[in-house]
Amino acid sequence: MNPELIFAADADSFGSGRRSLALQCRAGQLVRLRAGIYIDVEVWRQLRAWEKERVRIQAASQQVPGQRVLVQQSAAVIWGLPVIDSPPEVLLLASPSSHGRRRGGLHWTERKLLEPLDVVEGMSLTSRAQTALDMAVYLAFEHSVPAMDSVLRPHLVHGRPATNKDELEKLARNLPDMAKQTRARRVIDFADPRSESPGESYSRAVLHRHGFPVPELQYEFLTSMGRFRTDFYWKDQRVVGEFDGAVKYGANGSVLPPSWDTLMQEKRREDAIRATGVAFVRWSWRDIRMPAQHPESLVHRLIQAGLSPTRRQR
Repeated sequence: MNPELIFAADADSFGSGRRSLALQCRAGQLVRLRAGIYIDVEVWRQLRAWEKERVRIQAASQQVPGQRVLVQQSAAVIWGLPVIDSPPEVLLLASPSSHGRRRGGLHWTERKLLEPLDVVEGMSLTSRAQTALDMAVYLAFEHSVPAMDSVLRPHLVHGRPATNKDELEKLARNLPDMAKQTRARRVIDFADPRSESPGESYSRAVLHRHGFPVPELQYEFLTSMGRFRTDFYWKDQRVVGEFDGAVKYGANGSVLPPSWDTLMQEKRREDAIRATGVAFVRWSWRDIRMPAQHPESLVHRLIQAGLSPTRRQR
């Protein structure tokens, strides 16, 4: 359910007036999303970071007159596709007269429509498949892989089926030029629906860029404590990799420490997998984003565990 937005235009209509909203905002009772659009501060505090981004885009979509078709990362947020580092601007499909225009946190950008537009929760946007393809064309490789992995799986919330690679490649052939088609195909070829989280997808893409060998995904170990799946396994080197995505958030978006029981269960699981004779490397978002030369970076830690790049970095 979308949180209620408070519009200054409605305040004028019902007599409370814009000044009242501005005073409530200064008093810390409301949060200003855009000029003339507010949300209750307690409602805002209950939202997680990605939910706040969704509300920010929703506010812009409702305020813009005329054509307001969401594209690329902005469309991805509404679809629930993973977005790494959301842009500060809301991205909208440009008409011929508004190509490249920027105003008030909005950016109209030209895109060739590959499929009919969709409507999600009253917002017009590019199709789920086109959104992922546009990200593949215009974003860095590792930033586009999580979304492409995601469209290869069914969308349970909106009841949309998975898109297969043949369908994506067929759409990609309609991109405006060969360079864009090549960029899209590279991401499509690499995409894998077995990556179960944005962190796993992003990790896989970063490892690929650094030239590491291809891991087996969701490999199952039979241990003394039972069967456990792992995110990454390099069988020849006997190295297990795990992206630590089990982060819990409080109502205000703050990171909460895991419970003692959770820590102990995970330690027992990790010890059981290690007892099979493999090296075990666990990493977080912080580790992935460190420079490769840093002693705590993902790249450095994998090399220490016995895994070496097999080709030159791309």
